[in-house]
Amino acid sequence: MSASDPTLGAVVADDELRDRLRRFADALIPAAHGMPAAGDVGVADGQLDKVLAVRPDLAEPLARAVADVDPADHLTSLARLRDRDREAHDALLLVVVGGYYIDPDVRRRIGYDGQQPVEVRPEIIPNYVEEGLIEPLLARGPVYRAVDDIERR
Repeated sequence: MSASDPTLGAVVADDELRDRLRRFADALIPAAHGMPAAGDVGVADGQLDKVLAVRPDLAEPLARAVADVDPADHLTSLARLRDRDREAHDALLLVVVGGYYIDPDVRRRIGYDGQQPVEVRPEIIPNYVEEGLIEPLLARGPVYRAVDDIERR
């Protein structure tokens, strides 16, 4: 990725930003239980490019987040970022987690092959409907965040 890339913007081309993101991502998702660390799968490299190609709107808040967090004290700095700049906080987590879970090796290790087409036959009523398991959800009604709550962040 170059600094002149109009899709991603000059803000994410900085090697220092990528290095800080890599160290912070490794603190959030360290290698454990046979799974690689976030930095090992390229969260700050190729995976970052893939995420931002789909969500270029995350580039600017991500840059703010990475400039504000300390990989050595990731929990405290992440909480501080959440309180100060929720948009940057959410962008950082989305980029790290999204970049991690779109890695083919990570997906293979967790047994996720991606979305697969499934034939739907309307004459077959699913067990959860026949057993009444969906009734409490229907009785509860819709659950969602109000637009005002999202805009206030």
